[in-house]
Amino acid sequence: MVVFILGALSACAVLPPLPGTSGGVAVRPAVVSPSQRLYEEAQALSARVAKGELSRVAVADQLGALRVQLVGRNAVDDDVFALYRQIAVRRDAGQIDGAKAQQLMQQRLQMWLERWPRLASKPAQPAFTSFMLKLYSLPALGQ
Repeated sequence: MVVFILGALSACAVLPPLPGTSGGVAVRPAVVSPSQRLYEEAQALSARVAKGELSRVAVADQLGALRVQLVGRNAVDDDVFALYRQIAVRRDAGQIDGAKAQQLMQQRLQMWLERWPRLASKPAQPAFTSFMLKLYSLPALGQ
């Protein structure tokens, strides 16, 4: 099942397990990857969205700040995040539903999977994009 964080944040209190975890309980490695840290933060924030404490845009802004703090900015993550935030704005405004949001994000992720092999200046750690690819059960960049 494809899970898109904006859809999950609007529908349930807890995100489903990230692929590669055990029964919803992550086996915490000694060092948590930036994409796993983003997932953990998204999971914590999803409960606040379900309670009506935060909007999707507020969550997007918090995840955006965390991604920059963890790995800095790069063209790939900046592009994926920009669409993610735009979708959050449109979802909060009732302009699109969860299915359309998922479709838009999946198209963008597919575009980056196709462009990655030809990308001249690859970022060292596209953490936000990696996080989203895992949520969609898509291959990692470069695989």
